[in-house]
Amino acid sequence: AAPPPPPPPPPPAAPPAAPKPAADAAPKPAASSSSSSSGNNADAITIKVQFTAPAKEVYECFTVPQRVMAYTQSKCEMSTTPGSKISLFDGSITGECVSATANEKLVWLWRQSAWPEGKMSTVTITFEQSGSGSTEVVLKQTGVPSQDVHGNSNMREVVEQGWKRNVFDRIKMVFGYGNPQFS
Repeated sequence: AAPPPPPPPPPPAAPPAAPKPAADAAPKPAASSSSSSSGNNADAITIKVQFTAPAKEVYECFTVPQRVMAYTQSKCEMSTTPGSKISLFDGSITGECVSATANEKLVWLWRQSAWPEGKMSTVTITFEQSGSGSTEVVLKQTGVPSQDVHGNSNMREVVEQGWKRNVFDRIKMVFGYGNPQFS
């Protein structure tokens, strides 16, 4: 008897129809940004983004309510007074201003509404203007929980993509401070 025919070649690779769960997905670095977690510190996020605008204008995109509402298209509460409440995306993000140094640095306590009760992270955003008038923003967020109250275990990825797509890229698109990098 003749041997069986060889199996057909595999089909060409196609993009997945839906994102894989975080347990199966490998992190994908984005061009001209860096995201990292140190060692086993999977609760930390670091993102670096360039804006073609002075530090003062970029800083105001995080601190002036009218500017925040322009790119989030939702209600917000923003303040640079330590101890004051902050709120973004109609209350989906809440927290408190820890400290603010005009045009240089913001530190917030920050949480998503779907996180376990009482769980807060710390967000530190620095603004460094270059001689050319552009600004590098470095966001560091620590204390991101491993999962939310619905059992989703990809919180670090969700938070990181939220910053990239819903904040950084939208600021660039709405105010013309550079081309979107992440959307």
